[in-house]
Amino acid sequence: MKILELLADRVLSDLEKDIRQKYEQLITDLVHQREVTQNLISDGIQSISEFLWLYQMRFYFNNRETNPVHKLETKVANGLFYYGFEYLGVGEKLV
Repeated sequence: MKILELLADRVLSDLEKDIRQKYEQLITDLVHQREVTQNLISDGIQSISEFLWLYQMRFYFNNRETNPVHKLETKVANGLFYYGFEYLGVGEKLV
């Protein structure tokens, strides 16, 4: 919540357009994370085998992995995908 408050204060200041969009993207991501966490808590999820947990996109960092492409794993349900350095940020700038 403190990070969200800091970003909300900062986004109201005089910023360049691309910097403002980055702040807005961070705020959107953090609000989504907060809501997912609140839902998991209110639904009483207590096990990593419960559907509502498996349903979420989850990221796991494997420090022991030597291949940099395999260090960050993305999991959804029983699927496992390796993070491929996809771009998260200002969507207008994607080509």
